Order: sequence, then structure tokens, then C-alpha cells
Amino acid sequence: MAVDERHPASLIPVRLHEPALVDLMRQRINLDMVSYIAQQAVRVINLGDEPHSLPTPPCTPYRASGQIERAQPHSSRLPSLHDFIIILVHNSRVQIPSLLTTLIYLERLRNKLPKMAKGMPCTRHRVFLATLIVACKYLNDSAPKNKHWHDYAGGMFDPAEINLMEKQLLFLLDYDLRFDEKEAIAHFNPFM
Repeated sequence: MAVDERHPASLIPVRLHEPALVDLMRQRINLDMVSYIAQQAVRVINLGDEPHSLPTPPCTPYRASGQIERAQPHSSRLPSLHDFIIILVHNSRVQIPSLLTTLIYLERLRNKLPKMAKGMPCTRHRVFLATLIVACKYLNDSAPKNKHWHDYAGGMFDPAEINLMEKQLLFLLDYDLRFDEKEAIAHFNPFM
């Protein structure tokens, strides 16, 4: 690359970017990254002392053949968070910048939520899915629609739930998704 050539994902010359960050963006997603991201997602919100002691929200109704039926509870088909992230990464073919950007949003959310906040067994899955959707939409001109994320997540959440998760996350983050290279490096440092 020429000295003043612009980076394809940036508006500034390549020489002004941290070389380790540029190299990281060229890597492939690996299981160490997934494990680390899952650990960071766990830190966002605690689950109740006994996960099944929390009241569960009513199941989302959906129409089938003109009748209202109840969806199956999420806990009966809930994979581990680590496995859920692997499923999403595989099915969505997400790229490393979008996946690692979830670390920034997870940390921001962790700092916003009250320390006493407790979640249901699927809360961490919801939080991660919402952060991944928002990261993909923020970083990419053409990102999957929420109906596609329903499929990528193995049908675990209805499209209406996914829409709500995204809206709630954006509200909690004050709709501020911006970050600079310094913040990215701070969060991506374990992989650099």
C-alpha cells in the first residue's frame, strides 16, 4: 500500500491506524474469541441465585391457522451462551469487526445496568444477540434484517422479540454507538 493510501474500511491513511488493529481485522474468528466474548457477556447481568426461581414472562403468542397458540418456553431449548454465539457466528457469517464490536457495547451496557439487576436464563443470549445486531447494522452498509437474525438464532426468538431487544439496547446505550480506535484497541487488546 502506498504511504497515503486510505484503508478500505476507513477515511484516513493506513499509516495512521494501529498496525496490530489492522492485522486483527484481517484474522478469522476463532474459539478463543468466542469464549472471551461469552465471558464478557456473562459479566453484563447476573442471573437469579436459582435460575428457575425467577418468574418467567408469558410466552409470545403467534398465529397459526387463525388460532392463537403459545410458543414453547425458551429454557427448554436454550443452548449455552458459548454455543449460542458459535451458532450465530456460523449462521450469520459475521466478520471479526462486527463480532469484536459487541465487546464495546457489552461493556457500555454493563456500566449502565444497576449492579443488582437480575436476568432470566435467556437474558444473556438476548443481550448478546442485540449487541451483535446493533454492531452489524452500525458497521455495515448492508446488514441482515431482524427476520434473518431469527433464522440465524435457530428460531430461538421471534422477530418481534428481536425487534424489541434491539430497541431496548439502543435505548439503554442512549443511541450512541460511536467509538474511536482508542476504545476499540482497549477492548480488542486480548487478541492483539
